Amino acid sequence: MNKTLVVWNVVVTVMLAVVLAVKFSSEDKVRAVAEAPKVIRAARLELIDQNGKTKAVLETDAADSLNPKLVFYNDAGRAAVFLTVNSKGYGTMYFQDKKTEGKVSVGYLWGSDTPTPPDSEDPLSSWGIGVRGSNGVQTSFGLLNNGQPIPGCK
Repeated sequence: MNKTLVVWNVVVTVMLAVVLAVKFSSEDKVRAVAEAPKVIRAARLELIDQNGKTKAVLETDAADSLNPKLVFYNDAGRAAVFLTVNSKGYGTMYFQDKKTEGKVSVGYLWGSDTPTPPDSEDPLSSWGIGVRGSNGVQTSFGLLNNGQPIPGCK
């Protein structure tokens, strides 16, 4: 009988420990989520690796400090990919190689320099894929806003 009582004490103690551990660990998770800020405001957000090396940056464009830019860096610390929104509100994603900035661009490629009303489309803007050669010459595939192919595309 004494042996049975000892076994029951051990079983009840283990069960109580498990129940309490689960209860308190889930409360900590719920509390952590409840206490997490709903909005984080910052002028610049950096994602770093375990060595403190910057791997990505979300910030406003330094040129005009109005438009957002997301940059991903390679292991050498060079910008490898970036996503931007220009002053007209059009987005483009750029992929770099070791020597050429904007080697491949996808999205808004170019338009006119003429200011247009905010609610109107730039008649000369084009959308598509641009590939820049090592000599700086760019080949583009896509459409102008009027639906016509970019001149020179086949």
